[in-house]
Amino acid sequence: MDMPSNDNPSEPASGAIIKHVSMSTRIHETIYTLESRVVSLADGGTRSEYRVMLERNVIKDWTEGDVAQYFGMDIY
Repeated sequence: MDMPSNDNPSEPASGAIIKHVSMSTRIHETIYTLESRVVSLADGGTRSEYRVMLERNVIKDWTEGDVAQYFGMDIY
């Protein structure tokens, strides 16, 4: 039986989430959750995105940018 080789792993599909991190921050007694992710692009590149949530409500939906770096987190 032939076994597939993992010597050359395929590139992630376009739109696949490569890495994701979530962190909380407090602003004037309100705790927000910031999520940051790296998404693969069709051209082989990547894009950083973030969103802001208050409890389970999305305050700002996925937007291009990297907020993880401001919290000392490197997700690349």
